[in-house]
Amino acid sequence: MTGPCDWPEDWRRRLEAPLPLRFGVPGWRERIRQAWDAALPPPDPVTGFAGGVLRFASGKGAEGVVLVPERVTGCAVLMFHDHGGRFDLGWRKLTEDPQGFYGGPPAQRLVAAGHPVFCFDALGWGSRGLPGDQQAQACMALGMGTSLAGLVAGEDRDIAAWAAGRPEAARGLAVWGFSFGGFRAWQCLATCDAVDAAVALSWMARRRDLLRLGAPVVQGQAAFWMLHPSLTGLADLPDLAAVAAPKPLFLRSGDADRHLPLAAVEPAFEDLRRIWPVDAAIFEGGHVCPPAVQEEAIAFLNARGCSR
Repeated sequence: MTGPCDWPEDWRRRLEAPLPLRFGVPGWRERIRQAWDAALPPPDPVTGFAGGVLRFASGKGAEGVVLVPERVTGCAVLMFHDHGGRFDLGWRKLTEDPQGFYGGPPAQRLVAAGHPVFCFDALGWGSRGLPGDQQAQACMALGMGTSLAGLVAGEDRDIAAWAAGRPEAARGLAVWGFSFGGFRAWQCLATCDAVDAAVALSWMARRRDLLRLGAPVVQGQAAFWMLHPSLTGLADLPDLAAVAAPKPLFLRSGDADRHLPLAAVEPAFEDLRRIWPVDAAIFEGGHVCPPAVQEEAIAFLNARGCSR
């Protein structure tokens, strides 16, 4: 529906109706975790990393990098790259910052602070381009009984499980991301027991506020990578993230972010704070990841992200 009319009345009622697995419902956490596991593909364990390529048991591969500081003083960090509207770049978004979202490569900031870094191309990016546009890709995934969001989340879970067992992660493993990467970070914290902490920048909000008429998430395109069909009618996004409690979670969002408006973000932060003490705050700016916010996140990891 792209015209000026509002959503049908029954759609609006569904958006406003209490969700069945919201926080406080008996057994909500265990039931959401079961729903998370059912929404993702079966595990496809990582079998090794050599020659700049991560290999899975199924035979698929993902290019990427493992960066190790001269002196390791912090937990390892599995970085999830953003969407950014460019599919020719994947992990290099975080090691080179070609689009200028970060004010310089964030991976290098983490390494300079003593954190080993893992970063790989997500399905559809860099070395892993897919045929067709995002709508065609989403239809193919749905036709296979999954979703683009589910395929990526399953891989992120499997990569995190592998990274947590590496010697670089002797001090623990955190996940980190901005935008699409931020969405991936908090969901990986919730779906992978091996992850100790998460930094999720510019992607947390209440579901019904994001699904309003005219909002970016209902335009399709990039949104397909962040929509889990079997989950969104069960629990709100803060409830899905809260499966990770009480693991440390760092959240930031810009006050002028056109993708994540304050009217959707601030209630979600409050929802999360009612469940456990997440470090959530608003910064001045749009849908960007400023160096000052990254430094706050590094300080958070240094203080709370190393649990082993």
